[in-house]
Amino acid sequence: MANEVSAGVVTAQPSRWWVVCLLGLISIAAGVLAIAYPDITLLVLGLFFGVTLMLIGATWIVVGAEETAAPGIQTLRIVVGVLATLAGMVCLVRPGASVLALLVAVSLWFIVTGIADLARAVAEPTGRVFSAVLGLLGIAVGVILVGDPDIGLETLALLAGLGFLVRGTLELAIGIWIKVQHA
Repeated sequence: MANEVSAGVVTAQPSRWWVVCLLGLISIAAGVLAIAYPDITLLVLGLFFGVTLMLIGATWIVVGAEETAAPGIQTLRIVVGVLATLAGMVCLVRPGASVLALLVAVSLWFIVTGIADLARAVAEPTGRVFSAVLGLLGIAVGVILVGDPDIGLETLALLAGLGFLVRGTLELAIGIWIKVQHA
């Protein structure tokens, strides 16, 4: 494990710094589009968040399956990846169902990843601050989203977009930090 660097839920081998950057860029793209077009239809927003969560979930499952770590950490990565994938499927299968369905799927993802990031911050000293910040951010965004289930589509797009944008920026910074530290 000495060859691994903690970066929130995703722990990357230094040679895979680009995986963390890729997740950051996907989240930034999701955030920017959601903020730039908050009045898009529920169908488009559902499809957009669904694809984003599916990509993020698939990446975490692959990282969890391929990289070696403590069994609990590998399991955590895979579980969070599966939950992100399931949340993405909910958004893709029923994209126009309701704002509430979309809100629950996206807020669930934020809360679960936040809890996983906080667990990682407690379990591993390397990158503890990064993990803790990502964890607190995820939980805060998820709770804010779930706290008012009567929010409108535009509010959901803006809040989730801000959450994705901030998380993505942090992940991109962490990926670059990993590259610089192990160059």
